[in-house]
Amino acid sequence: MKKQSHIESHFVQGSGLNQTGNIPLLFPLRPNETEIIFSDETNNHNKTLIQIKSIGVGPFPPFPLQVFIFTKDSLFPIIAEVQGSELFNEGNTRAFQVENFSFLAIRFNDEVGQREAAAEVFIQKTFCIGCGDR
Repeated sequence: MKKQSHIESHFVQGSGLNQTGNIPLLFPLRPNETEIIFSDETNNHNKTLIQIKSIGVGPFPPFPLQVFIFTKDSLFPIIAEVQGSELFNEGNTRAFQVENFSFLAIRFNDEVGQREAAAEVFIQKTFCIGCGDR
């Protein structure tokens, strides 16, 4: 008997009136804490698109964000930075495509400890159920 398999995509995304496409979801970030944004607890092989933008909050411009992307195939994370900006609401965006995604964490380092930051995140995880090991 042949095993059934199918491919699906799950999204972490926002919504809005008359909006389509990669609509990010806003995540407030606490200073000097590494925040887990999304975790995949399944055993299904996947390919994942991750899009992150640094956002200014209140009187603060977009600050640099440290990004940690963990995969199921490595003990070491992919570490990257999303640049901030001196211009309000003009933060930079980075996109990553990874295989066998496990979880995403973001850190906002604040030497003052009283500033605010946020990240807009869009995630599209495509996976196969019943496809075997790869």
